[in-house]
Amino acid sequence: MPTGTRITGVDIDFLSIPLDRPLVTAAFPIPAIDTALVHVRTSAGHTGVAWSFAFGQGKVAALIRLIDDLAEILVGADALETERLWARMSKAVGFVGRQGLAALAISTLDTACWDIKGQAAGLPVHRLLGGYRDSVEVYASQGLWLDRSRDELAKEAQSLVEQGFRAVKMRAGLPEEDEDVARVALVREAIGPGVKLMVDANQAWDLKQTLRMAARLAPYELTWLEEPMPYTQVDAYAIARRAMDMPLCTGESNYLKAELMTLAGQGGADYIMPDLMRMSGMTELVKAAHQCESLELPVTPHLFMEHCLHLAAGLPNVVWQEFQPWWQPIMQEPLQVMDGCVPAGDQPGFGIVLSQEAVERYRV
Repeated sequence: MPTGTRITGVDIDFLSIPLDRPLVTAAFPIPAIDTALVHVRTSAGHTGVAWSFAFGQGKVAALIRLIDDLAEILVGADALETERLWARMSKAVGFVGRQGLAALAISTLDTACWDIKGQAAGLPVHRLLGGYRDSVEVYASQGLWLDRSRDELAKEAQSLVEQGFRAVKMRAGLPEEDEDVARVALVREAIGPGVKLMVDANQAWDLKQTLRMAARLAPYELTWLEEPMPYTQVDAYAIARRAMDMPLCTGESNYLKAELMTLAGQGGADYIMPDLMRMSGMTELVKAAHQCESLELPVTPHLFMEHCLHLAAGLPNVVWQEFQPWWQPIMQEPLQVMDGCVPAGDQPGFGIVLSQEAVERYRV
């Protein structure tokens, strides 16, 4: 084993990062970003950084306990052997199941090891993955929530465009369909025809309502309609995709590549949206992206832009990155949007440098 990449310890911080105001979706309100922050350390001084989160401190406390349990597998092992370590962690959670908290826990440890792989090679992770592009197109996902008044919605949409975004995502799923349609029309008018618009219904509708709303929203030229139905209804997604005129995006709630491939194989989406922590980390996420490419399906990662920008920069079929700045308050230098894109960067690993003062401030 290369002595420099031998894992000597794993540290876990419990953070609760407050939001300026609670976020409201059709699924649930979001008051804060409760996070399990992981540092994996090596004998040569590398530190891999990753995190998972849940809405609710009790859930994160349980997640941290499981991360701590799985960390015993890593200590003394070689951080470069991500396939071996991922397989060992996956086997270790077999009895309790490989989804849910188990996937979230493995994700932190696996992704941190990928950070170390890049640092040890002196390369950013996107170069390790293939180095397809130098910057990544992003869409603004940090605003346009259901609790905004119409006036707030219009002003916020205009502000996002003024900040340099060339694509924005808003939420739908209100009890009154007419209000959803009116709000989409309002945002389209506010951003103009040249800015892309995505609409996320957060699993609020059934198949009939999805088809009805897709027809009503068609005049507003959506880039995609996202997760309109419960994610388990793969057959319904396949039916909706064949019937809708606009692209359909889903996948963020699915666990591991097998679920994504069932969705993709049945024709349930035009865009596949894998979630880093539900994929159990970069090792599985990269495989899922490659399998989607074999089906000629574009991939757009869900959240975790600090890590997933590297997937989008490294692979040709990863075409968008969600810009959601929930963890930017703990960064020394926030990511910058320039003409709708974020540079991939050239720092080794994921290039994440945390503000220790901020970590201390948000520690539970």
